[in-house]
Amino acid sequence: MMTDDELNAKYESGQNRVIQEVDRIKLPALFENIRSNPNYMKINNDSQSGVNWDEVKKSQLIESFIINFPVMPIVVYKKLDYTYEVIDGKQRLKAIVDFYSNKLALNGLEIKTELNGCTYATLPLKVKTELNRHSLSLITIIPEWDSSAEEIAKLIEVVANRLN
Repeated sequence: MMTDDELNAKYESGQNRVIQEVDRIKLPALFENIRSNPNYMKINNDSQSGVNWDEVKKSQLIESFIINFPVMPIVVYKKLDYTYEVIDGKQRLKAIVDFYSNKLALNGLEIKTELNGCTYATLPLKVKTELNRHSLSLITIIPEWDSSAEEIAKLIEVVANRLN
């Protein structure tokens, strides 16, 4: 068992801790970053939960932005090459990318029912302008610089498990 002094020294060293950065990015900029650089933030592999959202769930996320409902942040891990691994929020990102690339026609909306059937391209101008003003919060996890690959993998696994 470690002494109090050893425990305090370990804590002060920052071992097994991460740095968090919180940023906000406008939806069109997020989409453009993902679209133009496939390595920026990979979202096409299996989701964290193993369940893909259906069209209604994706549509309701877009509706949440349109009516200014709170949307949970995306949690990512910033790799050394300045690309990001999504820890939590892959389905939200897929919904945004699908909508902005016109692969998603809104359906199942509960509040803005008049927008059912719209794609991004066919949204009324005022609605599109308002949607484009919205941002998504990104929480970036950055392990201490001297963490080993194994320590980083373990920290990411723990963060992902606690968020899901």
